[in-house]
Amino acid sequence: LKLKTGPASRGVQRALGRGAAPAPNLMPRRRSPSRSDSRRRSPPRKSRKESRSRSRRGRDGRDGRDGREKADEKLGKPLPEWGTIGIIQELKPAGIGFIRPHSGKVDDKDLFFHKSALKNSSFDALAIGDECTYEAVLDETKGKAAAKNIVLKNGNSGGGGGRR
Repeated sequence: LKLKTGPASRGVQRALGRGAAPAPNLMPRRRSPSRSDSRRRSPPRKSRKESRSRSRRGRDGRDGRDGREKADEKLGKPLPEWGTIGIIQELKPAGIGFIRPHSGKVDDKDLFFHKSALKNSSFDALAIGDECTYEAVLDETKGKAAAKNIVLKNGNSGGGGGRR
């Protein structure tokens, strides 16, 4: 007895025990649950009220302020022992310098500053010996004193100094 071989007859062959071909699967194949759940739907959307953040950041990820204000955030507690008036003592090419307070060094150190703390002058226009006023605060990231809001007393505005 010879049977026809084809898709319809394979089920019959299997029932009779002949042939090694598997029966066609008439049901659609189902994916494993772990794979389908992650791709099937996205998480529920937040309401408008929930999605608003408390920060000042815009859509571009920036907060709309310039870097100076951001730098001031890490500067905290005022340090009155450093005074408010001093003389530029040292300038480094990297944009940092040191101010010697009129009251003298504190713990045998001058007061550190970064060029971003300058208010009425560019760093390139500074000279050793320039008199300035400042606010001495604790730089919380380094745990050291730093000057901010530095204003040159001699009115040197550094007209057009900028970058070289």
